[in-house]
Amino acid sequence: MSYILVGLALLAMIVRPVAAETVLPRLVVIVDDMGNNLKQGVAAINLPGPVAYSVLPHTPHSVALAEMAYGQGKEVMLHAPMANTARLKLGPGGLTEDMTRQQLQSVLRSSIAAVPYVSGVNNHMGSLLTQKRQKMDWVMDVLAEQGLYFLDSKTTTKSMAWKSAYSQGIPWLVRDVFLDHEQTTEFVDKQFRYGLRLAREQGFAVLICHPYPVTIEYLKHALPRIGEQGIQLVSPGGFLLQQAEARRLVEAQQAERDICNQGEGLCEATLAHQDGSRRSKSE
Repeated sequence: MSYILVGLALLAMIVRPVAAETVLPRLVVIVDDMGNNLKQGVAAINLPGPVAYSVLPHTPHSVALAEMAYGQGKEVMLHAPMANTARLKLGPGGLTEDMTRQQLQSVLRSSIAAVPYVSGVNNHMGSLLTQKRQKMDWVMDVLAEQGLYFLDSKTTTKSMAWKSAYSQGIPWLVRDVFLDHEQTTEFVDKQFRYGLRLAREQGFAVLICHPYPVTIEYLKHALPRIGEQGIQLVSPGGFLLQQAEARRLVEAQQAERDICNQGEGLCEATLAHQDGSRRSKSE
C-alpha cells in the first residue's frame, strides 16, 4: 500500500467515483543521484516522456544536467543530502541533525540556488534527519518561501517529513517503489511491474530509480509501452497539479450539494446558472 500522504489518499478515494472514466492510473518516475556522472546523466535525461530528475547539489555536472533536462521539458528537483542512521558521508550540501535552524536553512537555500530550474525537493539518504520533526519543519519553511513541493523518498518508515509538509500546506508525495537497489534487469523488471500493479490498484504509484546503465536501458524500452497498458506517465509536479484540480472539483460539487440541501429553489437556480454558463462557453 502506498505511503502517499493521507490527504491525497483520501482524496483519491473521493475522486475516483467522479473521475473514474477520465483519469488513467498514473506513474511518476524520478531518477535520483544526478550530477556526478555526465554520461550516465545524459542517458537518463534522454529517456522518453515526463521523467523527473533529482540533482545532487554542488556536484561536477549538476548545472549542466539540470539545464539539459529543463531544455528537454523535463522536471528538475533538488536531491538534498540528509543525515542517515548509518552515518554515511553526505557530500556537499548535507543537512545534519546538529545544525541550528539558521545553518540548516542557509545550506538548503544554497543548494536550491546551485541547481537551476528546481521545482521540488526530495531527500538523499535522510533515514536519521527525516525522523526529526523540528528539522523537517525548518526544511519545509524554506520550501514554502520558494514555492517548491516535497517528495519523501521514505528511507525510513519513521519519517516525519510528509507530516511536516502536510501541516505546512506544502504539496507533497511519497515514494512507493525503489526500482533498482539491486542492479539486475530481472530485479528492475520485477519492481517496475510491481509499480504498474500499484498504479492500477490505487490510481498512482511513485517510483524512484538511479542513472545506472541497467536501469536506463530497461526504462528506455519499458516506458513507451505503459500507455498501451492504460497507464499515464506524469511528472511529480504534474501529478500534484492533477490532484489539486481534482480536489477543487470535489469541493465545488460539495458546495453545490450544500446549496441544494438548503432548498429546492436554490438548487434549481444553481443548476440553471450552470446550464447557462455551459451554453455561453459552447457558443
